[in-house]
Amino acid sequence: MNTIFVKARNISKSLKGNRGSAVNYAKYILREMKGVDYTDKGEIIASGIEGTEESPIDFWTKAEARENQTKRKDTARFAKEYIMALPHEIPKEEMQKICESVAKILAKDNRVVQWAMHEPDKTEGSSENNFHCHFLMSEREYIDGKFAETKNREWNKKSFLQKHKKEIGAEINKSLERYNLPRWSVEIGEDVEPKIDRTENQIRAERANQKALKKAERKLKLAEVKLNGLGRSERQHSDEFGRTENADSGIKERYADFQKLERAYTDFQQTERLREAEQRKLEEERRRAEQERKERLQRIEQQRKLEAERAERERQENARRNSKSNNRDSGWSR
Repeated sequence: MNTIFVKARNISKSLKGNRGSAVNYAKYILREMKGVDYTDKGEIIASGIEGTEESPIDFWTKAEARENQTKRKDTARFAKEYIMALPHEIPKEEMQKICESVAKILAKDNRVVQWAMHEPDKTEGSSENNFHCHFLMSEREYIDGKFAETKNREWNKKSFLQKHKKEIGAEINKSLERYNLPRWSVEIGEDVEPKIDRTENQIRAERANQKALKKAERKLKLAEVKLNGLGRSERQHSDEFGRTENADSGIKERYADFQKLERAYTDFQQTERLREAEQRKLEEERRRAEQERKERLQRIEQQRKLEAERAERERQENARRNSKSNNRDSGWSR
């Protein structure tokens, strides 16, 4: 049985790029965002919104403003997104009906859902059969133009995703049955965000570390200048310092301070190197995971094609058998 994959992921202020803003992401999937090259992206086929009469941009502007009023505004989550693959064997009009039906299902319980159906991307390696639809879902119930005071936590539970899995599968298979095509299964997977996507607090902490590092570098340079000056002074007045115990003690204290600064600077450098190495490691893991995902999808697509070819051969064979049977029943002979 072929499989439809649905990717679930968050639209959050803590993320980079368009997904850091519900308004920008809504414009992006509608192919309306300025300054973006859509040459290699799949063109939009159809779009809509359920749960409100407002335009998508107006609604998400209000939703984003509401989340920015919370205590956790620096990491506010604006929306949830599903990216749903579509069976390419059916006409685009039927695909659109699936998208509209699924949007109505997702918009239950006073939830607002924007959807945008796209053609396959044109990038090298992309499948020409990868028709898909984006569903952008609010995090709060929306009634009479007002958002609920608290988010509906049920919407993010695994049991809720499983419920959506069954409902989406049912809608897709209704369309497939109308065209006498085999049923498909549906899988919903949460998209794991790369750890290199940093929150505002993490960014601030890194900035503070960099600032402290620069400060330590300035102190170290100043200490070197002072130490060199003290060294010259010590050589010039060695006899006098030898007789003055307090002056000797002061030099030792300053030299000890210099050593502390030097150790602190070394520690900062070591921490920075470890952080950069960890980021490179995470990026490499993300790249490998993405490559494995692409290879897995390619294998699934290849299997799907083989299944489709096998089904077509069986259909043609059955048609030939039926044709022969009908000829015998009618008494026709050569």
